[in-house]
Amino acid sequence: MTIVVGQIEPLKRLKKILNEKGITRFNSIGEINTFVKNFESEKKKIPKIIENLFDEEINNLQSNLNKCQQIYDDLKADILNELNHEIKKLDETSKQTIEKSNKNLFNKILNYLKIKTLANQKLTLEKNLEEIIREKTRITEHEVTMVKNKLIDYRENKINIISTRCAESYRKLDSTKEIVDGLFKLIAGAIGENSVVSELQKLSDNYYLINDFSVEFNPPIYNKKEDDRIYSIQIDHLLICQSGVFLLETKNWSKQSTKNLDFRSPVEQILRTSYALFVLLNNESKFNNISLTYHHWGSKRIPIRNILIMTNEKPKEEFKHVKVLSLSELIGYIKYFDRIYSEAEVENIFDYLINKKH
Repeated sequence: MTIVVGQIEPLKRLKKILNEKGITRFNSIGEINTFVKNFESEKKKIPKIIENLFDEEINNLQSNLNKCQQIYDDLKADILNELNHEIKKLDETSKQTIEKSNKNLFNKILNYLKIKTLANQKLTLEKNLEEIIREKTRITEHEVTMVKNKLIDYRENKINIISTRCAESYRKLDSTKEIVDGLFKLIAGAIGENSVVSELQKLSDNYYLINDFSVEFNPPIYNKKEDDRIYSIQIDHLLICQSGVFLLETKNWSKQSTKNLDFRSPVEQILRTSYALFVLLNNESKFNNISLTYHHWGSKRIPIRNILIMTNEKPKEEFKHVKVLSLSELIGYIKYFDRIYSEAEVENIFDYLINKKH
């Protein structure tokens, strides 16, 4: 399978816009397509989904209430046992002190206050037993009450709560659909480029694909013939293989779009980009570290083969220096060319381009 580097540019922009708008449910173009296709059926399923989730929430609340109640009951029982144990201990200590005091008058005088204090402590505990328990279990009891009240509210107002939640789900779903519809052109571009990537992945692993290749030039590259200074380029896909470098631009245009005079010519765009890429790959600068095997005729150059892929409507016309192909024609066209580079040279070109990528 083709070695792929980078994400297609429309998909990156699409994710960025959706994230900015708080939409995180989509991880691929396929998921967006599925959403648009199943929008109405998804909307119809909302009430049942909300009700099922609500019933599950009620069951979880009941389970939570049972746990909280058990914790409260255990805590209350433990505190009651501790208090009863303390009362029993005070009672025993008091009896022992009284028995000791009855032996002689000196002990009776000496332990009088102690006996009275023990009796008061025991009386205070017995009198305030329920209040002490309430204070020590106050937080746990409050938790039980909160869960119980929420459960009662859910059961008594089930219809209204489900209705409110459905309305909110409808609002979010409609808002997502409106945003997705507004991004139609960007989605169409992403669909087109994604289909090209999927097609190119059918090639073997000695093919290298760079998506969204962009680079800036300082100083700019000057195209004397067109009197054009090129400061940067952006390429949908670059395919590097033993046949050379393929520059691929994708358009998912309708028949009407191909005839629209307001649209910039993709052929002109490709030729401009191709010129800059050719200079980048074949310049004699010390920064060009592409190592190609020596040929006894002289220094080899790296050809750029320009392809415009029309994933929807393809014009019948042909153009100079740019091959216009449908998606089904792409693999056959690429494989048509003879191999002119070794696998090591292909890796060298690929590494050079990756390091240049902006």
